[in-house]
Amino acid sequence: MSSYHVQRSIVIDAPLLTLRDSLKNFKDWPLWSPWLVMEPDATLTYTTDQGEVGAGYGWSGTLVGSGSVELQEVKEDALKMQITFAQPMKSSAEIQFHLEEASEGTKVTWMMDGHLPFFMFWMTGKMQSFIGMDYERGLLMLKEYIETGAVASYVHIEGVLPMKVQNYIGIPNASSIDKVGEVMKEDFEKLYDFMKNNNLSLDRIPFTIYNTFNIFEGATEYVACIPVNEEVDIDASWVRGSLDISETLKTMHKGSYVHLGNGWMTAMSFARLKNMKVLKSPVGYEFYPNNPYETPKEELVTEIFIPLK
Repeated sequence: MSSYHVQRSIVIDAPLLTLRDSLKNFKDWPLWSPWLVMEPDATLTYTTDQGEVGAGYGWSGTLVGSGSVELQEVKEDALKMQITFAQPMKSSAEIQFHLEEASEGTKVTWMMDGHLPFFMFWMTGKMQSFIGMDYERGLLMLKEYIETGAVASYVHIEGVLPMKVQNYIGIPNASSIDKVGEVMKEDFEKLYDFMKNNNLSLDRIPFTIYNTFNIFEGATEYVACIPVNEEVDIDASWVRGSLDISETLKTMHKGSYVHLGNGWMTAMSFARLKNMKVLKSPVGYEFYPNNPYETPKEELVTEIFIPLK
């Protein structure tokens, strides 16, 4: 059998015991789970002995499949659990949380160790990448939940819809996935400075075209865009283009941009469930209908479009 190991960490501004007590109470998990955020109405069941060895919870849903988790060991700075998946594929794995006091709070390390059947050895790398991204999304939500009491991330599938036809100018760029928010922010600031300097209306909805998104290499290539119909001279490194009407799967994410991965993962999971054929490039589009400098993060709306064949 092929073994896999996944490990991700984050520092949370909270005492170690506060984190441990929350993590061992499975009734807290739906508030930050990277899977249940995709399907908040999934059916959940809990044992009555939450927080004690032997406690557990189970889930069942369309997107998230079904399975259960059991708490097996509780230490002051560590938890051990067993997770069992029933659907879409039967398997089990060991989960551990390690907690370590840090200068800014508590460092939380989330680990999973499991095995795949020998004939699925080729899936080991993919499993580690996908679960790793799930863990990163989950730890970001856990941090926000523990530090603020809530998580600003809501996802809704709106269905198969055409995209609006429009012309645009854009800045092509590339970035590591973990830094793309910072890099893209600079691109849009350049675009808005250009609009102001050319006396063009700022009442337009900016968007991003993701041409590639490689989770295995942790890199993406994109174009930061703003709609423009006027004749303007642009930098030689910029591009002009036009969005054509095409069939897309539209998904809405409401909340902080740091949680946009929840919207993308929900959309891609829904597309797989419905056997939708998606284009390889561009991978998809993000539209930002409200101003992040004037809108509270919990009210930020992002429209995600995945182009279909």
